[in-house]
Amino acid sequence: MKRFSIFTWSILIVIFISLFFVVFYFVGIPRFSRNNEYNKGDNAVWAGHEWIGERKTSDQIKKFVETLDSHQISNVFLHVGPLLENGKIEQKSYIYSSYFLRQAKQINKDIRYQAWLGQMRGKINLDNEEVRKNVANQCRILAQTVGFDGIHFDIEPISDDDFNFINLLKECKQNMPKEKILSVALPDIIPQSFLWYTNKILKFDNVNSEINYQNIAKYSDQIVVMLYDTRLHARWLYEKFIEEEVVRITSLFENKKIYFGIPAYEKGGKEFDAKVENIEDGILGVIMGLNNLRSNLDSFAGIAIYPYWEISDDEWKTFDKLWVNKK
Repeated sequence: MKRFSIFTWSILIVIFISLFFVVFYFVGIPRFSRNNEYNKGDNAVWAGHEWIGERKTSDQIKKFVETLDSHQISNVFLHVGPLLENGKIEQKSYIYSSYFLRQAKQINKDIRYQAWLGQMRGKINLDNEEVRKNVANQCRILAQTVGFDGIHFDIEPISDDDFNFINLLKECKQNMPKEKILSVALPDIIPQSFLWYTNKILKFDNVNSEINYQNIAKYSDQIVVMLYDTRLHARWLYEKFIEEEVVRITSLFENKKIYFGIPAYEKGGKEFDAKVENIEDGILGVIMGLNNLRSNLDSFAGIAIYPYWEISDDEWKTFDKLWVNKK
């Protein structure tokens, strides 16, 4: 029997390492956990302005809170209003906030309500120190005086070099009580490795890489990743995209609360295909990501649904069956 030479063994070792690299990074090594093991009962939803812009009856608020609780939703990003150009919000836009929060907390004190503040980055000049000061003051009012459990920012687009958004987070965090939550919604990550390989071919107007996530994580308690409007038209590809986002983003941090947002709406623009981007495929993609050995389960908090006002009873059933593990 012939013995393998050192050269042959070297070739075999190189092949083995290459195959392991391909499997580990491109196919994924599974954890073989049950799906419901990943659900920590700490999920989130974006809810509309109506709850604090209009006076709801006690029965309406009760039904709302009970719906959240039955689907294990413990974080609600409650739309308070777009930030004005000067960084303020008209008080009339959240006139019923204290009333709603008082009623809702009496029904279930464990659900957290964060004031959702949104705006297009081009409409608010965060380079202006006075504007940032107004936003930080608005955060203090909403969190301390009105009684929200925290602030949820959705300012788009934010890129790696937007240092004044980071300054805004720092100033808001310093201006709020320590127990209040500071949360940020971010688009899917564009890996720096991908940018390095394609920098001579593709040019991005907005770059949201590991740098942005890590900078924002310094001052935020939660990051919510918006995994929709992807322009993908194949279910398997959308699920694989989500898997990779979950793996990459959770592995960036230790014990940081990361939520992954999936869509419940059915009508969108050219970037959205409802047959592909939906509750079912979103959940399956998140599970694939968590089941990948490269992901960091300690950084995963839960799933966030966008938006509450469009989710149907059938979609809730799908959410419960695949994620909450209800029959």
